[in-house]
Amino acid sequence: MDVSAKREILGRVEIFSRCKRGDLKTMARSCQEVTYQAGEALCRQGERGVAMFVIVAGKVRIVEDMPDGGSVLLGHLGPDAVVGEMAVVDGEERMATVIAEEPTSCLTLTSWDLKAAIRERPAIALDMLLTVVRRFRDTTADLRRMERASKTPA
Repeated sequence: MDVSAKREILGRVEIFSRCKRGDLKTMARSCQEVTYQAGEALCRQGERGVAMFVIVAGKVRIVEDMPDGGSVLLGHLGPDAVVGEMAVVDGEERMATVIAEEPTSCLTLTSWDLKAAIRERPAIALDMLLTVVRRFRDTTADLRRMERASKTPA
């Protein structure tokens, strides 16, 4: 896949949707294509975040391991979704395991390549931050609605 195709894919991903074409191209140059077979883990809960994954084709499930040995299905994602971005940005441990449910192709972007792109083109960080803040506001609003609903008498 050429840089132009990678740039177009990155532009469809929510966290990069505000980025300019030149900024997307800078990141696209560093993206690697990786394919995972059904049942193969893209990343595991508790690992340090080294790369984020942009799903190009296929489907993954996100699973959280519980202290009792069980697991909870958090959801499914498909093309144009990104996983692993939080751990890549903050360097902390992965919060969940991501498993391919079918053959799945991804673009990967490592933390060091993302940081190099941001140093070269600082607007990337601001554009990403605007999306992160919007997501945080949406999550906060959802939590407030849930709290109000739990306090409403039946």
